[in-house]
Amino acid sequence: MDRLRLSIHQTNALIGMESKDSSISMRSPHGELSIEQPKAKMDIQSPKGELVIDSSKALDALAMGPHLRFMNNIYSQSPNVLQQAISKIVEDGNRMIQITNPRNAFADNAADVFTRKNPIEYATPASCLNVEVQYYPQKPIVHIEQQRPIINYTPHMPEIQYNPGFLNIYLQQKNSIQFSVSKYNMYA
Repeated sequence: MDRLRLSIHQTNALIGMESKDSSISMRSPHGELSIEQPKAKMDIQSPKGELVIDSSKALDALAMGPHLRFMNNIYSQSPNVLQQAISKIVEDGNRMIQITNPRNAFADNAADVFTRKNPIEYATPASCLNVEVQYYPQKPIVHIEQQRPIINYTPHMPEIQYNPGFLNIYLQQKNSIQFSVSKYNMYA
């Protein structure tokens, strides 16, 4: 006995996928840096020192000083000269009073007049210290003006390259259903 048989054949759909990863490459070049340091401005002034030379004592020792100082020098000696003159007169008088002295007192007094040293000193004593030298140094005036450094920096942008990936989805096999009817012998 023949019977009919229903056959159903089904094929599933197949999805195909193809992908490629994305990639990124980055490069960061160094920036350009320039630094300049200008020299500091410096101003140095050195005032001249003061040199004081006082040779007035040396001129007085040579009796060549100013007239007023010369006369003051003589005037300052006057009291001593007066006292020496009075004592000399007293000494001469005492010598003349001595009758018992075998020497001639008048002749001795006359001889003393010619050999006597003048009591007035017209010049002051000579010395190597008569010239006074004094030096007054002056401090230097230093003015320094600092200069700031000049810094220039030029950055460079990073170089970025991006390669996008992709995903390709496609239908590799279509789905299908087939129905077929066939004869079928149950005893065969």
